[in-house]
Amino acid sequence: MADFNLDLDSFDFGDFDSLETGVEAKQQPAPTPDVANIVTNLKKRAMVVFFVIDISGSMKGARIGAVNDAIRNVIPELRKREKGNTSAEIKVAVLEFSTRANWRTLSPEPVSTYKYNDIEQVYGGTNYGTAFAALNEKLSNRQFLSSTAGAYTPLIIFMTDGKPSDMGLYPDQLAQLKQNKWFKHSTRAGIAIEEGALSPECKRVLLEFTENESNIYEAKNTVILAKQIELVTLTGVDLVTQQGSIQNSSAPVETTVTHTPPVQSAPKVNLNRPVSQPTAAPIQPAAPSNPTPPQTTSSPTLPIADIDWENDFNF
Repeated sequence: MADFNLDLDSFDFGDFDSLETGVEAKQQPAPTPDVANIVTNLKKRAMVVFFVIDISGSMKGARIGAVNDAIRNVIPELRKREKGNTSAEIKVAVLEFSTRANWRTLSPEPVSTYKYNDIEQVYGGTNYGTAFAALNEKLSNRQFLSSTAGAYTPLIIFMTDGKPSDMGLYPDQLAQLKQNKWFKHSTRAGIAIEEGALSPECKRVLLEFTENESNIYEAKNTVILAKQIELVTLTGVDLVTQQGSIQNSSAPVETTVTHTPPVQSAPKVNLNRPVSQPTAAPIQPAAPSNPTPPQTTSSPTLPIADIDWENDFNF
């Protein structure tokens, strides 16, 4: 029989060299990942910010310019928020509406890579119903809230400069939207721009949409508008990521309330506006021993500081 000699000194045991074979290791084991990197790479829950923007003909010029500036400027700030949050992946969805509604984002885009493209064309009427129907379609586990790791409740910011052109049609679309479980637990804000701020009909519908008078803001000029969009967006993201999340599943949506310290409340903005309907009570987090979601559809109150919108941004 022929001799069979195995030269162990020339054999590469790779990662098995640690088994005390006495063979000089030619490949060192991969270093253990740093704990900080492990935490960073964990699957995060999505937190979607919806910007619903009126692009009717009356929004031309400085008004749509202020909206463009505000959203473009708030994106870097949202990236900072995401970087400092180990559990939330912030995403952006932009819906424009006039006579028709159109999603400028085909799906929610991660803020880490999102680039906002200015709205340049404004046209048509102010059909709120088209926006409500488009929102209702996408507020679903099968559509814009399909994160495999689950999702925080959405933040929806609705901005318009006038009353609805479809007064007789929007109520049905809004009623259907209010049956949407994601919408029920969302945080909502409405911004009435210039003529809209002077229109009782505009503010009445924004109250129907937000169900919280404290979350309706008046932008009496474009400087105020830009600052309001930025402040409402950042405050809303802080509120949502600290107070509640929704886990995706085939079962009905259930709210999971986290009991980390909430955003520090501050005096509410004095908007000095008459509103014909009573203010709905804000959502209160459930007690630790009872995680059942609150039985109300009103939007949580955004804890925004007492700001003099007329003078604080007069520069």
